[in-house]
Amino acid sequence: MSMHLLLALVMIIPLATAIIIYFLPNNFSTLSIFHVIGSFATSIIAFYAISNVIHGGIYFLWDKLFFLDSVGGVFLTLIALTGLLINIYAVKYMQWDLEEGKIEIKDVKLYYSLMNLFIFTMITSVVANNIAIMWAAIEATTLSSVFMVALYKNKRATESGWKYIIICSVGLAFALYATVLMYGAGYHALKNGESAMLWTSLYTNAKLLDPSALKLIFVFALIGFGTKAGLAPMHTWLPDVHSEGPSPTSAILSAVLLKCAILAIVRYYSVIGENVGFTYVQILTLVVSLLSIFIAAMFIIRQKDIKRMFAYHSVEHVGIIAFGFGIGGPLGVFAGLFHTMAHSLSKALAFCVSGNIMKIYGTRDMDKMGGLMKINPLTAVLFAIAIFSLIGAPLLAVFVSEFLMVKASIMTTQYLPVFLFVVGLGIIVIGVLAHFNHVVFGKPRGEVKTQTLGANAHLPLIVLGALIIAFGVFYIQDWYLLLDNAVKNILHI
Repeated sequence: MSMHLLLALVMIIPLATAIIIYFLPNNFSTLSIFHVIGSFATSIIAFYAISNVIHGGIYFLWDKLFFLDSVGGVFLTLIALTGLLINIYAVKYMQWDLEEGKIEIKDVKLYYSLMNLFIFTMITSVVANNIAIMWAAIEATTLSSVFMVALYKNKRATESGWKYIIICSVGLAFALYATVLMYGAGYHALKNGESAMLWTSLYTNAKLLDPSALKLIFVFALIGFGTKAGLAPMHTWLPDVHSEGPSPTSAILSAVLLKCAILAIVRYYSVIGENVGFTYVQILTLVVSLLSIFIAAMFIIRQKDIKRMFAYHSVEHVGIIAFGFGIGGPLGVFAGLFHTMAHSLSKALAFCVSGNIMKIYGTRDMDKMGGLMKINPLTAVLFAIAIFSLIGAPLLAVFVSEFLMVKASIMTTQYLPVFLFVVGLGIIVIGVLAHFNHVVFGKPRGEVKTQTLGANAHLPLIVLGALIIAFGVFYIQDWYLLLDNAVKNILHI
């Protein structure tokens, strides 16, 4: 199968699945089967496409409007792997909500259709070579996901949906300024409107662009796409949105969507850093990263709502990804890219297992939980894997990237940033372990709604937990090779 066909199919399949589901009869089994089949098909095609860029290849589609390189391959991996497991878990979660009367079967149809449309918009943003299409696709991710956030139609869910639209749209207005200015800088240097719109042309001719304009462009890009990524202080939409929607929505927003915005920042980081010097983009990224970590730390330690706690973890870990790019150099960028996968798996598990915990206790309030280890040991173990991975415990995926960031900082003598980095993470560790102890041990402090959840509620989560351990313990050759080539592309080495 040619790469042209693969790239076309990886976008067409989720879009076609969304349309087909929308016109299916209102039958839960039928809707769920098509949803899962579409998710599997998308992931299989995506992995096949990724396998062709592991060694550094680059492929184009439709007159270079779309492309896949090793950098895009890293982020497409998150959609294909984590997105699939979340979509499988969503079937069981929708069944619970349907049985409890929180939603109707028409809402399930809408949810599945929007989820696949959402996947389509994220994939489009990752493979877009045209800078305007990339911006439009990231804007479209908001429109396709906002109704999944407000699925329950209650006051808080509706308010969080409006907040999501308004804040992200304002942020993406800054990103639009960056897009327009980047086109202007490209056109001034290249004298060709088509080439000025393509990332591949901008990469190749980065040193021809106006450095003064590029410095301003990166500020706009960091603010604009940083808003969508959840970087502080532009993060204010994120805790409400991630806590009010269904758990699979929270999982895919945190595990995958935020990384699509990170990729947009990385594209600008690469072009602008090559021109003005990477020191400039690293300093700005470093400041925002540390701010995100410390703001998240202050809120995590005082949270009682389990989903809001994990939402602030998203702010923290997006900050950690940015810290890797802020430290810079091959090792720092490698660590930042590695952390996208580590956090994607960990946060998908965290939000999905929080869905199971909420089913057990019937509440999000951790003060009304307790004794989870006795009530449902498997859920307690999965919760532990998520928590300990998020705080960077050894032998789990997040530890690898955080260790590499500390190493990169020391190797480049950036002692103050790494000191602040470690202090911020230390504060979070103390707060999170207190919450973990509160939920897992002791006696239940509230009502226990159910003790059994069923295999379908656990199987995708077990796979996520196993992957977190695998990425923390084993050297996965193809993944490391993909990251190595992505680093070379970003830093032009």
